[in-house]
Amino acid sequence: MSYWRWFNRPHHPFARVLIGVLGIVLLGGILALGLLALVAFAVIGTIVALVRAFTRAGAARPAPSRHANVIEGEFVVLQNRAASVKH
Repeated sequence: MSYWRWFNRPHHPFARVLIGVLGIVLLGGILALGLLALVAFAVIGTIVALVRAFTRAGAARPAPSRHANVIEGEFVVLQNRAASVKH
């Protein structure tokens, strides 16, 4: 029979009940704290998502281009003289 050598169960019935109730209370407390943390993360996540949605909706949107195949933007042409091919 295997048992924990560093913690032998008490023989007194009241002590056994007390340790069992203490274990159940600790387990319930850990579960309650986990549930509160889950609710807090959900509330904070919802607030962050709503704030981001409202700030993006109020941001200035660029005017659509006249042609569907045109991509608007700025560019710079870089000259690479070392890579030029001589014929």
